Amino acid sequence: MATKTREPEPIDAYLASVADPAAKKTLGALRMQLRKLLPGATETISYRMPTFKVDGNAVAGFAFFKTHCGYYPFSGGVVPVLKAELDGYTTSKSGITFLPDEPLPAKLVKKLVQVRLAEIATRGQQAKGKRVVGKTAATGFQVGVVRTLPMTASALWEWVTKQPEHWLGTGAALKLKPGMPYEVPKRRGAPGVRGEIRVVKPGDRLRMTWQPDGWKKPATLQLTLVPKARGVSLGVHMENLPDAKAREAMRERWSKVLTNLAKD
Repeated sequence: MATKTREPEPIDAYLASVADPAAKKTLGALRMQLRKLLPGATETISYRMPTFKVDGNAVAGFAFFKTHCGYYPFSGGVVPVLKAELDGYTTSKSGITFLPDEPLPAKLVKKLVQVRLAEIATRGQQAKGKRVVGKTAATGFQVGVVRTLPMTASALWEWVTKQPEHWLGTGAALKLKPGMPYEVPKRRGAPGVRGEIRVVKPGDRLRMTWQPDGWKKPATLQLTLVPKARGVSLGVHMENLPDAKAREAMRERWSKVLTNLAKD
């Protein structure tokens, strides 16, 4: 009986067609990293480029164009959120351009994937009104809440930095310097919280750890400001949450915080 020849996977065929050795190596390595970040994702070709899909949603894609490579999150909202990390790269709303012999850093690819997954989860909540439990091998349980507010980015940053008691909790105080610890006192109905400031980008982004009493490990909390035509979008993203229950609790917490802010 004749042995059937296995048809090459779509992305295998695409990479085999890339003549530039550096590009083939770089995109092959990028594919391997995406496999680790998105276990169980479907690998296919979309818009003539290798694409990773999760539950039918395109999360990441890449391609080679004669002299350069491109990375595409299939969203116009991901690149603006990470504009600080993408400083120095040629970008558009839909993607990032880089040279074949200068691959994107692994940490940057991880963040691009994280932001896209959080965006998909948030839009799913808004569109369907259902709970969406997001978990990946790279970030554990995560949640994202986004709201556009009728105010300027500078006014919102002032609120975030000068009035932390409204979003961190009563008694909270922040010193906006990487490495500085913070603590929120325990009060009736709410546990104490402690953490450390990690990244401060004035008017743009604040990243910190978040560990309430009873959590064995800290989660990561990031607040991102993105100017819009009619105000500014505030995105709250948490990752490495301990379980689905904590994820739902944080989704409800931050949804309430943003709703209250919109009323002020």
